[in-house]
Amino acid sequence: MSDTGLVPIKIELFGIGTLEGHIIRYITPLSADAIIDKLPFVLRGRFSFGTKKYWTLPGLEIYKGPNPKSTKIVEQGDIVYNPKTDEFIIIIENFQMPNKVNKIGKVSSNLELLLKARNGLNTKITKRQ
Repeated sequence: MSDTGLVPIKIELFGIGTLEGHIIRYITPLSADAIIDKLPFVLRGRFSFGTKKYWTLPGLEIYKGPNPKSTKIVEQGDIVYNPKTDEFIIIIENFQMPNKVNKIGKVSSNLELLLKARNGLNTKITKRQ
């Protein structure tokens, strides 16, 4: 684990490119640690229904519930975990989620690559060295 509470990650969109970001452990430690323990993982991503506001990777199977810092308001580049639907989500534009989510990190580069993705695209999340 990282001493600073920041765990650098790489998000690979197969055939499109790579995003870089980090998981911030001190915001929601239980959700963040559960996701870090699952790394690396590959899931099929998709956009939110009807819009391109966020890229979601359903079926993470960690089931960590909301915490006191959970929020509905998310910002562009946020990485969040939705405990209600068990989804790892990358936010593409600012908006309000339908239920509270746990913010777990931030994308630091190439966020615009997500707009080139198609539903069902394999997405791999790994730790960066």
